[in-house]
Amino acid sequence: MRRVSLRWKISSLRGSNDISRILEIVDSIEVLGHLAVREDGVVQLAEIVLREGMQLEDLSSLEWLEVLEKHEEDEGVIVVSLLCTHPFAKTAIELSNIHVQPPYGIDSERGMEMRMSGLSGSIRRFVSLMRMVMPPDKISVHSIRENATNGWTSDLTERQREVISLAIRMGYYDPNSNVKLKDIADEMDMARSTLGEHIKRAEYEIMKKVREDL
Repeated sequence: MRRVSLRWKISSLRGSNDISRILEIVDSIEVLGHLAVREDGVVQLAEIVLREGMQLEDLSSLEWLEVLEKHEEDEGVIVVSLLCTHPFAKTAIELSNIHVQPPYGIDSERGMEMRMSGLSGSIRRFVSLMRMVMPPDKISVHSIRENATNGWTSDLTERQREVISLAIRMGYYDPNSNVKLKDIADEMDMARSTLGEHIKRAEYEIMKKVREDL
């Protein structure tokens, strides 16, 4: 088994017409989860920060993206359900023996990062495909087994580990704690809804490991 992280600088992404178009509408878009894989595309739960003067409906002007439902908005951060029919997204989700790990997305300053895990041969084929289609600026590949400790964090993203670690340090999980999600979100300069989603998914992955140990 292998885990791979692919990173693109914003300067590299500008060469893609599709990404340049979406960055005309948003400052950032982060996929928090995959809600469904349909014949016509992937239903995604996403967090969006619009560029000044843009409306959520402008995203549906892209032929490969459709806003299905707006769930909430907090300080300019909008959580929505999207239908993505872009061939890249469909291929990444549907590849056998590979698991694409949300969150991932595009940021107008930081660029794009994607993480996935899977069988070594499948990972190699996907990375080879990406080098031809949209060459990453950085590729990190490592064995899941070699990096395992007690195994509880093996399926967490870097951001999920960061969020959980801070929550523990702030005493969020202490029985008599008064620390709230908003306190942690403020410390990380992150929207409360985003932090809550990171913690929820991290706790789910950790508890799956606990269940296996039990």
